Amino acid sequence: MAKTSGSNGGLPNGDSNYKGTVGKLEPLASIKNPKVYKSVKESISRFHSVLGVRQKDIKIGQLEAGTGGVHISQNGVSKQVVLNKSVFNGKNTTTQSVAKWAEKGYKSGHLTKTNKPVAHIVTHELAHATWNNHLTSPNAKAASKSINSLYKKWGNDKSKQGYGKYAKTNVNEFWAEVCTKAVHGKADKYTKAAKDIIKKYKL
Repeated sequence: MAKTSGSNGGLPNGDSNYKGTVGKLEPLASIKNPKVYKSVKESISRFHSVLGVRQKDIKIGQLEAGTGGVHISQNGVSKQVVLNKSVFNGKNTTTQSVAKWAEKGYKSGHLTKTNKPVAHIVTHELAHATWNNHLTSPNAKAASKSINSLYKKWGNDKSKQGYGKYAKTNVNEFWAEVCTKAVHGKADKYTKAAKDIIKKYKL
């Protein structure tokens, strides 16, 4: 889940499961600002080109205040990604206002820095759709050992660079952030490993 976190910017610690309401779902085409709509579509296309097409059901909806976006799974199956209407289709929404959501997190050291802050929410949620420890597909279960091993190795690596504090929250948020870095950030051995895991287990 993507949710704002006060002074940190970006995502709050320990919030990989959305417990709030989801209402009034609308297609992405309902985004009024053409530049924002284009940026969202480009973010999705970039994710698909780098990590593959996984979650096609992506909507705009009403989420709890401060929430940027959520990945929704049901009975262990990835269902959809919902982007907050107030963030992506509010009265004064611009690409700059969307980017500020992540830029604040970069500045505080909370989020893993990328070169596409406007794409961070979308990419992070799409990454959750490839794997989290609640998904029950055979492929997701098979990948769990490798992802948890990578998370442990990453956590013990004192020389790693470019990662925010949020990736340390749990294995789900590590996975979402390392995949976000793989799509829009500086490549390293962990982003390469994440890509290899996705390819190996067909996530």
